[in-house]
Amino acid sequence: METMILSEDNLINALCIYHARQINVMPEDVEIELCFDDDEGYYADAYCKGREDIYRVANMLAAIRVFLQEELNVDPYAASIRLEIDDEQGMIAIVE
Repeated sequence: METMILSEDNLINALCIYHARQINVMPEDVEIELCFDDDEGYYADAYCKGREDIYRVANMLAAIRVFLQEELNVDPYAASIRLEIDDEQGMIAIVE
């Protein structure tokens, strides 16, 4: 598999779809804020209808794997995924 870079927009889309399925709403109803800090590392805040949920790295990777399989037709379990912060692009996922 060649290296693929998922943009911040793709990460947000992946998390919106994943979160919407978890709480049975439309992806358009979900807001995602991607975050990083030195103590917590990578995480995402999901907001929908007054409810806030936090996605840690393991859940973020699960959402990315679903996105890879369903939206990009990539075998999600044959891929290595790592999150990074790019100065120009924001949070990205490197898929190898």
